[in-house]
Parts: sequence; C-alpha cells; structure tokens
Amino acid sequence: MEYCTRDHITDLLLEDYVTVAEQKNPGIVERTIAAVSGEVTAMLAWRYVTPLPAVPDLLRYITSVIAAYRIVQAITSLVDTEGSTNNEWLPLQQQWKRVTAQLDDIAAGRLRLPPPAQELNTDREEASMAVVTRPPLFDRRGF
Repeated sequence: MEYCTRDHITDLLLEDYVTVAEQKNPGIVERTIAAVSGEVTAMLAWRYVTPLPAVPDLLRYITSVIAAYRIVQAITSLVDTEGSTNNEWLPLQQQWKRVTAQLDDIAAGRLRLPPPAQELNTDREEASMAVVTRPPLFDRRGF
C-alpha cells in the first residue's frame, strides 16, 4: 500500500524538480514512493494492523516529505548540508527532520495515529442506556 502519490510530492517540490529527477533517473518517483511506503509499513507493523484501512493525513504527510527529500537527494547534494543560508532546500531538510522524528515517535508508541474515520465494527450496536433493577420477587419457579 502506498501512502502518497506523485501529486503529494509536487505539493512539496516544484514540478520542474520532479521532472529533472525523472529525466536523470526514469521511474524514480514511483520507486521512491513505493520504497518509503514499504519502510513506513514495516515500522508501523509492530503497533498497527497493516495495511491500514485508510491513510491518515499525518502518515501521508510524513511519507510525502521523506519521499520528496529522497528525490531531491538523488539530483543534488545540497540537501546534505545546512552550511549556507542561501540553501533553498533548508525548509525541506527541516521538514524531513521533523517527520522522521514523528515517525520514530509513532513506531515507539509515543505518538499515535488517529483512528480511521469510519467505524471498523459497523454491526456494533449504538451506545444506549441500561436499566438495572432489583431481582423480581416472583419468577417462574414460584416463591
């Protein structure tokens, strides 16, 4: 199961960067998305039943940032250093650091994924009230 798409990547990167990456290494976007999704699934499998019934927005964002970072890393080495304040990849680096820390927290159980929007047990009855009374004085057995 893939947690993000090419559109999620182009929300973080300009389409031109994605196009250049594809020209230099055809198929890199799809392979990177599949690889990152597989790694995330492996990390989540210890705490969650995979595949997830729905992809939470947090997980989609984490996967998108990691995949975008790796795609940019494939075409430039500037993502490896923060030495220059002119580095246009600095925001992506900071996002990558934040989401990898969040992913580690999810895997360790310090942060939880939100529950799916739809109820998993659709046949479960709605919560209702219960009436509790004293035992009956008479029953079928008599006194």
